[in-house]
Amino acid sequence: MVGANSQSERIYREWMRNQFDANGVRKYSDTAIVSYCYSLKNLCSKLNPPVSGAGNLFEVSNKDEFVHMHQQIICHAEFERINQESEGSFGLALRSYQNFLVQGASAPSVSGLDATLYLNSTSSMKAYNDNRGREISYKDASMKPLQRVYYGAPGTGKSHSVSMLLESVYPDPAERALHCKRLIFHPTYTYEDFVGCIKPIMSLDKPLDYIYTPGPFTTLLKEAFLHPSQKYYLVIEEINRGNTPAIFGDIFQLLDRAPDGKSAYSIMNLDVGTYFTRDPGLKKLFEECKIWLPSNFNIIATMNTADENIFVLDSAFKRRFEMQYVKIDFDNVPDKWTREYQTFAGEQNLLDLFADSPIEDFVRRLDSMGKLKRNWPTFVMLANHIIDRINMDIIVHDRKDIPRIAENKKLGPFFISDEELMERAKFINKVVFYLKQDVFGESNHYMLISFEEIYIRYVDMGRDVFELLV
Repeated sequence: MVGANSQSERIYREWMRNQFDANGVRKYSDTAIVSYCYSLKNLCSKLNPPVSGAGNLFEVSNKDEFVHMHQQIICHAEFERINQESEGSFGLALRSYQNFLVQGASAPSVSGLDATLYLNSTSSMKAYNDNRGREISYKDASMKPLQRVYYGAPGTGKSHSVSMLLESVYPDPAERALHCKRLIFHPTYTYEDFVGCIKPIMSLDKPLDYIYTPGPFTTLLKEAFLHPSQKYYLVIEEINRGNTPAIFGDIFQLLDRAPDGKSAYSIMNLDVGTYFTRDPGLKKLFEECKIWLPSNFNIIATMNTADENIFVLDSAFKRRFEMQYVKIDFDNVPDKWTREYQTFAGEQNLLDLFADSPIEDFVRRLDSMGKLKRNWPTFVMLANHIIDRINMDIIVHDRKDIPRIAENKKLGPFFISDEELMERAKFINKVVFYLKQDVFGESNHYMLISFEEIYIRYVDMGRDVFELLV
């Protein structure tokens, strides 16, 4: 016998399946239906403290009771965090189910709830083949797509640059969440994670089923085909921390773009093509399972060049992307990064401290420009200048016995958080440890003593951290 909660869910699912837009296309995709139902059943349990009576929300069938509970949930201190973790599906599901309960089975879908949301791996997935709805004609809106890699030293603000770009296109956070997917590559990330694969899934109807589960690339690409006049952005953080050629696989062929913005070459991909045909609006377009990138599908990536030795991006891959260097720039950072925290305090004037040192001229130049202060920007500019000076000295004197320090080992303004700048121990543990281990590890002048001795001197004894650069 089916329980009351399961019956409520089945009725709600059927209502969602019967919502169509003016073109006869289903307003709720299979993925959205599963995502909403998962949210209604599970996400209230994450609210702490709990909302009274809020568990599996399908057990709440009284409309007045649900309206009251809905208000309590969205006013909860934890709601925004949990809603963001679900990529907005929690809030959308609450509004959708309340609309259904209040207006009954004849209720129309709420505006803004028709987007296909990315299904997290913790969610369940249910196969649903629906051939209802009218066939629509896809019309590509020619536009110049963006394929760009932001690269630079650690902490230069590459991810911030991406965020600013996305916010300029979609200022509204909710709209931005629907049009942009952000993910991160790592050594164990695979083609199956990125594009999709067949997975064992448990559902209400079957104890075990196998179905193609799309990855973020496929999910967002489908949305781009469904809404050709709108721009979609796939953001890949740390693209060189994963095996990019293996992760992209056959998708690599699609990165070449024709003058109209579409992929110059299409590929045959049965899994992705078949998945697209499950939507009535795309059935005709992908019946041969040939896929390509439309002009409204953009790919943006970030790359920390200090980590390029993990997985090197080959020239063939770089050639298909616009490469944009993010320089080290302190002119536009928030004031929190430029304050003279106690971490950088010292009794001696910096001009006197660096007198007769190899970088004395540079220190005096900073002072003449009003940039010589006991703060993070000054420390970074001095450390980065030392790297340049060591490399130049090696070149001028033909010192083959001393290895050069890679330029991408320099520090960027956001290498450390403003909170970490306020505590000397955290600064030493993060910045100085990095300089000693990764930058000056083979230097014959800087940071020659053990890290333990450095810690004792500059944390326990409170000595001037600028001494480390003399």
